[in-house]
Amino acid sequence: MTAIKITVDPLTRVEGHLKFETRIENGVVASARTSGMLFRGIEKALIGYDPRTALQLTQRVCGVCPYAHAEASALALEDAMGIRPNANGQLLRNLIVGAYQVQDCLFHFYQLSALDFIDVTAVLEYRGADPGLTAMRDWVRNETRSQRIFPAAPFLPRYKGDFLKDKEANLSAVHNYLESFTVMASLHKMVALFGGKSPHPVAIEAGGVTTRPTINNLAQYRTLLNQVERFVQSCYREDILAVAKAFPGYFKEGRGYGNFLSFPYFPDSAGKNHLFAGGATIEGRHTALDLNAITEDHTYSYYKNKSGGGIKPLGANRLEPLDWQEFQREEQLPDGKYSWSRAPRYGGKVMETGAAARVANTYHSGRNPALNHLVDQLNRDLGIGLKDYNSVLGRHLSRYITVSLLLKRLKEQVEQVQPGVLGFNEKEMPRNVKGVGITEASRGALGHWVEIDNKGLIKNYEMVMPTTWNMGPRDSSGQPGAVEKMLIGTRIADPANPLELARIVRSADPCIACSVH
Repeated sequence: MTAIKITVDPLTRVEGHLKFETRIENGVVASARTSGMLFRGIEKALIGYDPRTALQLTQRVCGVCPYAHAEASALALEDAMGIRPNANGQLLRNLIVGAYQVQDCLFHFYQLSALDFIDVTAVLEYRGADPGLTAMRDWVRNETRSQRIFPAAPFLPRYKGDFLKDKEANLSAVHNYLESFTVMASLHKMVALFGGKSPHPVAIEAGGVTTRPTINNLAQYRTLLNQVERFVQSCYREDILAVAKAFPGYFKEGRGYGNFLSFPYFPDSAGKNHLFAGGATIEGRHTALDLNAITEDHTYSYYKNKSGGGIKPLGANRLEPLDWQEFQREEQLPDGKYSWSRAPRYGGKVMETGAAARVANTYHSGRNPALNHLVDQLNRDLGIGLKDYNSVLGRHLSRYITVSLLLKRLKEQVEQVQPGVLGFNEKEMPRNVKGVGITEASRGALGHWVEIDNKGLIKNYEMVMPTTWNMGPRDSSGQPGAVEKMLIGTRIADPANPLELARIVRSADPCIACSVH
């Protein structure tokens, strides 16, 4: 038996410092470890402060998905305070977080993942008159002729491998890559119209949204939304389908446990009837969400505390990180701790969260016929089934489904906003209460838990992140984390160019800054 070790440290085109190691036996991944190589401790920095500061500080966990932390924090405080936004407040919050999630999904595909599939060097043979492609062709030519250490970054250097062979599809994808920057700028403008600014919107508060909608900014939002929708349905959709049809094997690669966790997301103006259903799908069976089933294990995380069978949110007041000597000792152990990320579990099960989980759980629930219709249509076109969403391309396809449905709902809800009506109500902070706020960030299920003391200040705060679910390490029973499981069993064509592994990990859209918060 021939065994080798492949270490990627760090993986590029992800948020944060991600390291992963795989042991390859006879060309197949036999074991894997994913490591978040950063310590932050933001939760405990909140202790002793006014709970409303959490809405701004928790957004600093991540510059890519801050909107979701603002929403989850607001929901947690509203739960503790016993309040909810009025209709305008809920609609404006949706307009902010919906636009931000669309932007994040486009960013993930075009800036982070598409380069794993499309052949950017095809632009060197471009003979047309498109100014963007012409400029990029000339730039790549000049870069590759230069003496730079890394010419044409971030496109090159890259792993060698099988890329999209259709010349026109490559050129179209490169053109859309360039166009996506303008579209994402429009989405940031949409966020800022009601969020105050982007990134890190400041207008989401416990009790609603503090900006007052006007006829003018609603009209501007509507105009930008229509422009984004045209790009999504004419460009993003076609690029996703082109990759899916060129690489059908990736509907079989990157399979995890098949256990999916998602939270209810994107309600109507009354805070009900969510566009995406929550719940858990385990071994093909969908069940209602049970927040009491959530625990976190840190047997293989760089903390001194014992976690036993797992600790419930707010169950640990303070985790003590290893000191430098202890860290070094663990690094030398064959079965030592290996990540700053903890290992969340749901009823002891390893769960995948993210777009595929969101789509699968909503489909199984039967609560959104439009989603089921779209999924069935795409499945027929691609010759796949719902079980194939547990895969690299299943995750990419699920993001398109999320975006398509969000845009339709945003178009409906922008028409429901009443101009001039403030969507915010305020209440004094209560004492000795707890609250929980759950939502779907771009990367999946996000929960914030808060405990408020007898002075009305934060006694404890905990966040369980999507990437912590996906990129967490093994637990006390030895179960590999979600992405670790996705890597195991993968056949590697060329160990010097492990493109297969990069495609799998990036399909989960890791945000390590969130994971190790």
